[in-house]
Amino acid sequence: MEEKNIQKLEEKIKRLKLIQYLTIAMNETSDARELLTLMLDKCIALTGADSGSIMLKEPHSRQLKFEVFKGLEEKVIKNTKINVGEGVTGTVFQDGVPRLINDISIDPAYIKIRKDIQSELAVPLSLHGKVIGVVNVDSAKKNAFTEDDLELLHTISNQAAQILARTELYQDLERKIKLKDILINISQDIEKVLELKDSFEIIMKKLADHFGILRGMLVLFEKGDANKLSVFTAYHITEEEMSRGIYKVGLGVVGKVVETGKAISIPNIHQDSAFLNKMQIKRDKNIPISFIAVPIKVEGVVIGVLAVEKVFENGYILQDEEGLMILIASITANKVKAFEKMLKEKESLLEENISLRKELHKNFGLNNIVGNSKAMEEVFDLIQTVADSNSSILILGESGTGKELAAKALHVGSSRKDGPFVSINCASIPENLLESELFGYKKGAFTGAAGDKKGKFLLANGGTLFLDEIGDMPLYLQAKLLRATQEREIEPIGSETKIKIDIRIISATNKNLDKLIKEGKFREDLYYRLNVVEIKLPTLRERKEDIPLLVHYFMNKYSERDNKNVKNISQETLRLLQSYNWPGNIRELENVVERAVLLAKSSTIEISNLPSFLIDTEEVPDIQISKWIEAFVKNPTYEGLIYKKLVGHIEKELINKSLIHKNRNKFKTAEFLGINRNTLRSKMEEYHIQI
Repeated sequence: MEEKNIQKLEEKIKRLKLIQYLTIAMNETSDARELLTLMLDKCIALTGADSGSIMLKEPHSRQLKFEVFKGLEEKVIKNTKINVGEGVTGTVFQDGVPRLINDISIDPAYIKIRKDIQSELAVPLSLHGKVIGVVNVDSAKKNAFTEDDLELLHTISNQAAQILARTELYQDLERKIKLKDILINISQDIEKVLELKDSFEIIMKKLADHFGILRGMLVLFEKGDANKLSVFTAYHITEEEMSRGIYKVGLGVVGKVVETGKAISIPNIHQDSAFLNKMQIKRDKNIPISFIAVPIKVEGVVIGVLAVEKVFENGYILQDEEGLMILIASITANKVKAFEKMLKEKESLLEENISLRKELHKNFGLNNIVGNSKAMEEVFDLIQTVADSNSSILILGESGTGKELAAKALHVGSSRKDGPFVSINCASIPENLLESELFGYKKGAFTGAAGDKKGKFLLANGGTLFLDEIGDMPLYLQAKLLRATQEREIEPIGSETKIKIDIRIISATNKNLDKLIKEGKFREDLYYRLNVVEIKLPTLRERKEDIPLLVHYFMNKYSERDNKNVKNISQETLRLLQSYNWPGNIRELENVVERAVLLAKSSTIEISNLPSFLIDTEEVPDIQISKWIEAFVKNPTYEGLIYKKLVGHIEKELINKSLIHKNRNKFKTAEFLGINRNTLRSKMEEYHIQI
């Protein structure tokens, strides 16, 4: 008898040591799932059970979910649904009272999850005095468990609950700090941009990087309709899907948020009838997706909805995320308000600027030159300074920069404005005809000269002669031009009499005259005669801030000419025009706007009205790439990781965009990217890309 008591005592000591070991081990982990797995393993080992599980209650539901399990088939686990109050587990959860069953055949409440189970032990798992789950161990033997096993399981459960509580507190604090940091980060970053869509993109990128959101959208009221909302901009949602995002006040989650002015969070959209999936996005129904929609308010009035979706974690995290989204929505609201105000002011300034510029041009002959950039202001100042003089002017600039317009402005601003302005393009006239075009000829000077012809020099007498593309003039004519400018007289072909002329010469070229001089293709003495004052016109690439002004100018011009009511241009279209490098400069931009006005089906020019070479361009300004890479290179935290970090960032975004482009079809996406499907799958796993 004494020996039996000693054996029982030794067994108890052994168990207590194991509990102590388990407590130490559990204290060393801060991961809740890892803690539960360790706890279940030891419970099975200490009780001699064959299998076991830990079930936790789903938030906003009466269903219990298998959090961890061992010795049970995954297929069976997936197909087993246990609600609060059902079976042994559901009853223990509901009552909070442990259950010891050594013969399950006599317990009608038992729900079979393994055919050979004969005994079961179940104890509640409590946190903050509230039952959050149940710990179960099972055996294929009858009478497998004792009251000591029940006490042991209860002890381990209580210890685990305390550690869970501490871990939860720590994780909650850590999460709140993270939320605060990301909120500050978002607030600082969006202060640097003006466009509402750019602000939204920054917010979504931050949330994707730090919280793993799958997609998001900004929904605003349609102009002039107080009951209709549509997707203004979105993240990881296709244009086609966005076009279906039309919402009515009071209908669906978005409509309810607008109607009530309160945030709504759904743990799993696959199981909630309120979520209408208006955009018809395809999602994996085996993955629980949470949806958070919060109102955007300006002065207490709901003007739209900010919504995101992500893989559901738990109810506590969902509540924290909802709180974060409410704060982000308030920042977004300020941005919407500021953006709308800026848009109105910008439109007003554009109209005012065009009006003032037209008035200014009337006074100084600049009526056809549009621009308010620093580069163009310098050109305007120089034209005004030298316009009213007889000095020769050389205008330099690429094709399409407005050299002839500048020449006309110089003429109109001079005392010769009532005299003729005569223009000739030296590159467009055949070499053998250019001399007669410039200097004229007498009857019979050559075969075909049936009468006298006045040349451009004589036609411009008393006014201004504009020699465009002077760099293409042949050398032998350059000598005759030099004499004409020096002596102020010309001699028509076939004439023996020189004619005095009173003209001012303005010339222009898109070529490098210094280079042509070194190559012997242009006379140096003529260069200095023509270049008393040099005016260099900037390319459109150097004055992109003028593009909105130019677009509105040409839009009004061709809208009026073609009797069209095109008055606006979408911000996306304007951004696209500003991102293009314009090799044809203003002339090319004017042609694009003229075409867009002609094709526009509403009062607003959209991207679809632009030519394909603009829409399909793969060109990215080098300066943008350079600055982006420089930000990574200068970050000391990426030391030794820069290549992986940079390439990984690009690769992840490329796969994300391609998946959306191919409607989340992995086979088509892999084919589109030119990679193996297994490679795509592994990359998606590596970057945690969900579809």
